[in-house]
Amino acid sequence: MQISSLPSIIFSPSADNISIAAEGDIVVSTTVSDGSGVAVFDNSSSYSPNKQGYVNIAELSELVNAAILASFDTDNMLKAGARSASCTLRVAVKGGVTATTRALYMSRQITALQPIFATQMRRRSLIDGQPQPVNILTAGQSGLKLIVGAAYRLADNSGLSWREAVIQPDCSNDYFTFLADTSEIKQVTTAPDGSSLLYCILTLLQNDKQADCIRFDIDRKTRPSMATHFVYLNLFGVPEVVTFSGKDVEEQELDSDYGFAGRDYIRLDPQLTESHKSHSGWRSAEERRAIYDLMSSPYVFVYADGELRRITITDVDSSVSRPSNEPQSVSFTWRYADERLMRQPFIAPDTGKASVFAHPPFDKTFA
Repeated sequence: MQISSLPSIIFSPSADNISIAAEGDIVVSTTVSDGSGVAVFDNSSSYSPNKQGYVNIAELSELVNAAILASFDTDNMLKAGARSASCTLRVAVKGGVTATTRALYMSRQITALQPIFATQMRRRSLIDGQPQPVNILTAGQSGLKLIVGAAYRLADNSGLSWREAVIQPDCSNDYFTFLADTSEIKQVTTAPDGSSLLYCILTLLQNDKQADCIRFDIDRKTRPSMATHFVYLNLFGVPEVVTFSGKDVEEQELDSDYGFAGRDYIRLDPQLTESHKSHSGWRSAEERRAIYDLMSSPYVFVYADGELRRITITDVDSSVSRPSNEPQSVSFTWRYADERLMRQPFIAPDTGKASVFAHPPFDKTFA
């Protein structure tokens, strides 16, 4: 891409090959600034043109993505509203042309900017208690509208009801996050008393024309206590959730050094580590691609007891047989990033009254 034609807003891969016409050596300054305008990278270098008379500045997407991740706040993973996933990229030729663009995080070869839901899945399941952030790409967009529709079965199976709500996304930043968990859907759409949620559909409109759509089916087969929710930073640089419904195997392993202290053979610096092997259950091709994105994400968390706990994926077990028209299963092994979360102690004081006799304390059987 010619430096003069660099758009004002891009996904980072669009900056992987910036061409500058030159007749001789030139000095190019490259600056990356965070959302507050502070320069996190500033470099000036001299370049010589190739045979075609161009200087090519390559692989700037890695620089941009690293700068965005460096300022990422993990406390906002499950926060609704406008969010940023970009930085400012400035490429200037000494004594020549200058280009400044707003570069959005992108870990895949995607360059087209359009109003979409920033996810790979357009049909998915939803379990009670599952966090579900849905992100809308709003950078450079206007005229957006989010329609939240939900189908309910009325109390006593007396009929069905369809409820809708309209939400105006905040387009002042790069993305707008809507929390589409079951409790939020019921609240936004004003669920009928005593009803049960069957499914919900999120429709994104731009200028009253459909731009994207996601359907959530309510999963009543998977018990909430058996589900493992992984919250991660997806390829767009925004939070996403993948839920595993298969078996979770917890394993302990003793890491230690051994040696002699006098005549005694002893254990030195013992560490009991805890690993989990989580199985996805049967997954469609669309869901499997999202799991691959999860495996390569720079930030992965487990959602447990209403908290996010960062983890590190240490091993992957995934294979695909083709041709096949059946869903596939994926599993991987992970550990808590903070070792203090391993082997969590169970300390629960007994504040009951099991040791107190009932009143009156004795009856005739105690004669």
